[in-house]
Amino acid sequence: MNAPVLSLGSVVSAQNAIKILRATTSEVTVAVGRRPDGSWPPLRLLLDGQDYATIHPGAIVTGEAPLAEFTIPLPKLPSGRIHSVAIADAATGTLAPGSNLRPIATETKLRALVIYPAGEVYEHDKVRWYRAPMEKLLSDYFNIGDMIVYDSTLKLLRYAHLEPMKIMAPTDADIERYASEFDYVFVRGSNFIHEKMEWYRAVEVLEKVKLPVYAIGVGAQASQNRKIELSEGSKRFWSIVAERSAAIGVRGAFSAQTLRDNGIGNVEVVGCPSIFRTCNRDLKIKVPDQREIRKVAFSLRREADKSYTADPEAYLRNQKAALLKVDGQSEMVMSSHGEQEEKAFFLRDAAAKEKAVAEFVRSGWWSGADDAAMRRIYEKQLFSFFDVERYDEFARSIDLAVGYRVHGVLPAVAHGVPGVLVAYDTRSQELAETLKIPVVPEAALAEGGWRAVYQEAALNTLAKSYAASYDRMRGFLDRNGIPHRM
Repeated sequence: MNAPVLSLGSVVSAQNAIKILRATTSEVTVAVGRRPDGSWPPLRLLLDGQDYATIHPGAIVTGEAPLAEFTIPLPKLPSGRIHSVAIADAATGTLAPGSNLRPIATETKLRALVIYPAGEVYEHDKVRWYRAPMEKLLSDYFNIGDMIVYDSTLKLLRYAHLEPMKIMAPTDADIERYASEFDYVFVRGSNFIHEKMEWYRAVEVLEKVKLPVYAIGVGAQASQNRKIELSEGSKRFWSIVAERSAAIGVRGAFSAQTLRDNGIGNVEVVGCPSIFRTCNRDLKIKVPDQREIRKVAFSLRREADKSYTADPEAYLRNQKAALLKVDGQSEMVMSSHGEQEEKAFFLRDAAAKEKAVAEFVRSGWWSGADDAAMRRIYEKQLFSFFDVERYDEFARSIDLAVGYRVHGVLPAVAHGVPGVLVAYDTRSQELAETLKIPVVPEAALAEGGWRAVYQEAALNTLAKSYAASYDRMRGFLDRNGIPHRM
C-alpha cells in the first residue's frame, strides 16, 4: 500500500469521510478523512460482497494531514474476475461512494457505453453525421460541435467496443446486458448543465447498472454568469456521476461553480477534449508574423437566442461586420457548423437556397436578395462538413482560425493552427480562460477584423501553456482511472 497525502477536500468531507476514487481488477484507490477527534476510521474491503480485509489508515499514513489517498492491491480470485469492489467504514458499516461497482479490467478488451452520442461511429473512433436523405439533411439542424467533441473524446479513450446507452426506452434485457457485458459509461461533453436538460430514464438505468460513470468536459450554458438551479432529475444524475468517479470533468470555472451551487462538490476543471484530439503533448502551435497569414477560417454561428447572447440583434450585426472585415483582409473561408440555411448553399439545392435567402433577408443577415458580398461568400467561400475527419483536413490547410464557434477554433488549435475566439457567452469565455485561448469582444473583431485581434503575446501564451493543459486533462483521466490513450 502507498499513502500519498493529497488535497482531497472536494472529494471527502465530514459527512462523507471515505470515497473510492478508482478501481481496477488489480487495485483500488481510496480517499479518506480523519474523524472529528483526529483519528482515522478503520476500513473494510469487500470483494464481490464478501469481507476480504480490514485496513487501518493510521498505520500507513504519516503526518498530520486531515485527508489521505492510498492504493490497496487486490488479489486474483480463484473464481476469476472480481465483479464488485466496496469499501465500508468498519465501525458503522457505511459504504463509501463508488462502492459495489464493476472494477475496470486491466487485462481484457474494454466495452464502453456512451450517454448522448452525436453522430455515427466508423473505423473505431471516427464520427460522422447520421446518413439520411438529402431533404432530411437540409431540414434538420444538428450541432456539428457536439460531433467534434464526441469524435475527440473517442480519440482520447481506450476501448474495444462502443455502444450508445439507451435512456429513452431501454428494455430490461438492455439493462441486464449493460450490467453484465460492459466496463464503463461516459457522458459525452456538451452543454448538459442547465435548467431544461432532459435525462429521460438515464437515472433509472444507471441505478441498475453498477458501472463507473465518467464525464469529460461537460459544461453549463447561459448567455451570462448567473445562478442555474438544476431540476431534481439533473441533480440526481450528476450525483450518480460524482459518486462513481473521482471527479466530474467540467470545461471551466463557471460550470464548476454551477455544479457546486447544486450540491455536487467533486468537480475538476479540465477544458474540452477537442483541443487534445491529436493526442500530442508536444504539439507546436504556430504563431506566424501577420504578414505570413493568407488563409483565415471564420467560424459562423448565426443562430442566436437569449440562451447564448443577451442581445441577439447586436450579436448578428457584429458578426456580419466581422465576417466582411475578415473577408477584406485575407483569403477568407466561412465555416458553417450545422445551420440549415448554410447547408442549402453547401449542398447546392436551388429550392432550399431560395428559402435560405428569404430567411437571411427577413432576419437582416443579408441586406437584400441582391447583397453581392454575402452572396459571393456563400457561393464561393463556404465550407461545411458532415464528417469530423473533413474538418481536420480543412484545419491543416489554414493559417488562422477566428470566429464564434468554440469548435471551429479548438480543433484547429489541435493541429497547431493559431486561434482567436469571440466571447459572447459563458461557454466561450470559460473555455478561453481554461485553455488560454485568446478571446476578444464581439465589437473588436467587427471593427478591426482579425488583424486588430491577432496578438502574438496572447498566442505565445497559448502555445507555451498547451503542454500544461494537456497534462491537466491526462492527470484527470488518470485520477479517475479512465482508460485512455493520451
